[in-house]
Amino acid sequence: MELTIEQALQRAVSAHKAGSLHVAERLYRAILQDQPTHPDANHNLGVLALSANKVDLALPLLKTAFSGNPKKDQYLLSYIKALITDKQLDSAKEILEQSKKAGFSEMAIYFSDAEINHNISDLEKARANYLRVLALKPDYIKAYNSLGIVLQKMGKMKNSEQSHRRAIILNPNFHESHFHLANILKEYGRLEEAVVSYTKAVAYATGFVAAHKNLALTYRELGREEQARESERFAKFLDNSNIEEGQPVDSSDEHKFRRPSTIEHPLFYRPGMGTENVGGFLRAMAQMLRPKNILEIGAGYTTPFLLEAIINNERVYDDGNLNPEYFNSYVYDPKLVVIDNMSLGELREKPGMDAIISSKYTDFIEGSFEDKAKMLRENYASFDFVWFDCGGAAEYKTFMDEYWDICSGYIFFHYTYHRGNPNNLRDIVLKNMTGNPAIFDIVEPHKSRQGSITMVKKH
Repeated sequence: MELTIEQALQRAVSAHKAGSLHVAERLYRAILQDQPTHPDANHNLGVLALSANKVDLALPLLKTAFSGNPKKDQYLLSYIKALITDKQLDSAKEILEQSKKAGFSEMAIYFSDAEINHNISDLEKARANYLRVLALKPDYIKAYNSLGIVLQKMGKMKNSEQSHRRAIILNPNFHESHFHLANILKEYGRLEEAVVSYTKAVAYATGFVAAHKNLALTYRELGREEQARESERFAKFLDNSNIEEGQPVDSSDEHKFRRPSTIEHPLFYRPGMGTENVGGFLRAMAQMLRPKNILEIGAGYTTPFLLEAIINNERVYDDGNLNPEYFNSYVYDPKLVVIDNMSLGELREKPGMDAIISSKYTDFIEGSFEDKAKMLRENYASFDFVWFDCGGAAEYKTFMDEYWDICSGYIFFHYTYHRGNPNNLRDIVLKNMTGNPAIFDIVEPHKSRQGSITMVKKH
């Protein structure tokens, strides 16, 4: 790792709290490559997996964390939650009995016991244990929320409402209690109040499909058909997206819109190469253009972004704005072809590079690109999306001579400006083009070098 374990963990936790879950996941995994039993990395990665409903991935991680540091309350709570989610109630009971003898706090024991009783529908015991937790920790929001759910199941609606309102007082952004409170209000027939609570639930959490669906039903009961359809569109969109459901949205002063985002794929990044903004740009362009064949000449920081794009393109977001004609005889079988001579050999050492190279979507060709055009034409016919970021004037001239004819759509050239002015690489591109392509330059004004893209669209 380029970062120390402590630095990587700190960055991962910051990304996790800010909602940059993919960044956090990559950093936790990088830590575990160096220290497979690291308790915090195992626990936090397990929590991420559990929140994404990937309990099969979460369980071994949380078990490792719990076994490595068995007296930390949060490790017990997370591990018990995973076992309950996986319907391993007997195992959860066994772990709880062991924990009672191992010196865990009464709060953690009572809460775990309550969760188990809740899931075996022993509601009275669950209620009693949640109350014991709150006697020990009066500000425990999750206990108020769980108690509210149990009370609602017991038919104690007024008490349930009070419990959820108490959780919301403690944390006005707690989406789960807003949702359960809305359900109670809807059941009471207090529909306008329910709309307010459902709206807060979807505002304070990403991908909250159930809340959008219930909001649509409530709008419809109120006769507000247009708003009902809008909520249904959100629910439909979220159902076939990859948005992590129920992730809290932080609206505090530390909200991610109030501070710079962490850099994506930090372990792939190489300072001075000028691609910290290019990676996201190329991913967005590929997701908009939906190319069939992407060619990247010069592997590096941009490679994972391009791979993400074609994987994301397999899923089509249906939010009511699709063109049916596009899907006539629709087949999407994309390929990312990467050519690199690995002269910057540290790429081999980057965590995750082997996974990218061996992906079913990737064809990796090691070696010089200069003699590969004929083979590529035979194997792929043409490329409708090309990213060229390799070498200097000689390499750019070779690309234009050998590759121009197998480029069929968009070509993106890097570093075509120097200190804000066109350089000889751009001149080579323009002088060796044929036909009547469209050309567009994007220049990063704050950079002296590696700060531009020339985009060419062949007609």
